[in-house]
Amino acid sequence: MSARRGPRARGGHRRPRARLTAAGRRAAIALLLGAAVAGRAAAQLRLEAESQVADAVTLRLHATNTAAEVMHDIVPEVVYHHRTVVAERVAAIAPGAAHEWRATLPPPPGPGTFPATIRLRYAAGDGRARSGLLVHLIRTPGAPPPDVRATLATEPVSRLSHAAVMLENAAPERVAGRLVVALPLDLRTDPESLPAEIAASGRISLPVVVQNVGARPGDLRPVFALFEYDRDGTHHTVLAEATLPVVGRSGDRRPLVVGLAALAVALSILAIAWRSARARRPAR
Repeated sequence: MSARRGPRARGGHRRPRARLTAAGRRAAIALLLGAAVAGRAAAQLRLEAESQVADAVTLRLHATNTAAEVMHDIVPEVVYHHRTVVAERVAAIAPGAAHEWRATLPPPPGPGTFPATIRLRYAAGDGRARSGLLVHLIRTPGAPPPDVRATLATEPVSRLSHAAVMLENAAPERVAGRLVVALPLDLRTDPESLPAEIAASGRISLPVVVQNVGARPGDLRPVFALFEYDRDGTHHTVLAEATLPVVGRSGDRRPLVVGLAALAVALSILAIAWRSARARRPAR
């Protein structure tokens, strides 16, 4: 009898642990929700592009809503060869849905690669204006590859940030061209373009200062660096891209820090609750 009552007695002795586990789960869920709100990422549309070159350029734009809310008033704008083309406005794109536009652009002025800068303006669910950015290279058939390679290094931005564009020239002669930095509407740099010259088989690093004029902490903003130059009758555009995380200033970072601390506490409580529940299982 005592041997059979032992497990029930031990189970009764551990009932307070069961109540603590239930309370711990409720607290952990609340803390996890708080951490999720504190670290919530910004809503966005993913933008993609394809092009075909013939007598004219056919450009296809594809926007996918990767957020959990409806995006409204979506308008693409394409800047290509000193000309701006605005596509038709789309009233809304639901979460997980996509929309495609087609635009006809003039043919390239010669052989090579030419940039098309695509900006997407839209409104998030809270009514706040948002924007997307993509730089797409339009390439003529048979265009030779460039001798210059570009890379872009960035750091998180609060109010100001620094980036660096590295240009490497594999050609046996110097290359002279122009560097252009393309940013979304909520970031800014001055100047946006500057001349650059790379020695034969050499490399240079060009600093860029980025100013935050509207991006919010938690946003991930695209940055593009384009180096354009001509060689042997061909126009070359070399493209580098990076993602710029937006962080809060010292006073604005507190909610995120609190959220991360809450997440750590919640995980600790869940671990204790799991161990308690496991200890309560009767031996088989």
